[in-house]
Amino acid sequence: MSLATNAPRRSSVAVLLLVVALSGCGSKDPFPLAPVHGTVTYQGKPVERGRVVFVPAKGTPGPQAVGRIGLDGSFRMTTANRDGAAVGQHVVTVHCRREPTAEEARNLVIPESLIPLHYAREDTSPLNLQVQDGQNELPINLE
Repeated sequence: MSLATNAPRRSSVAVLLLVVALSGCGSKDPFPLAPVHGTVTYQGKPVERGRVVFVPAKGTPGPQAVGRIGLDGSFRMTTANRDGAAVGQHVVTVHCRREPTAEEARNLVIPESLIPLHYAREDTSPLNLQVQDGQNELPINLE
């Protein structure tokens, strides 16, 4: 058999492999996500920077979700570049540090936290929130 007669067969095999690979990419998610947004406050005032992390608790499938905190304290969670967080129970951490000076940034100095550090650690954060199907507005009030 010449290479020319094998070319159509190779093309058919390549198309078949592509179809098989794409058939596994259906719309069924390995874990359900639900939209989550809210506001972070510390001592009654909006936290103006940082991030919120939802870490799925045991029994909640899926990776962690992250939300950037805006100047008004608002956040919106995303998981693997998709809106929302996994449906289920989460340990929540909040990370907020002051802006580094130019010299600190050059020297890779980590500025101090603007909130108590126990909120930034999964093993010491007292924050536990439930994400349910549908819209979730979850305020986070730090003391």
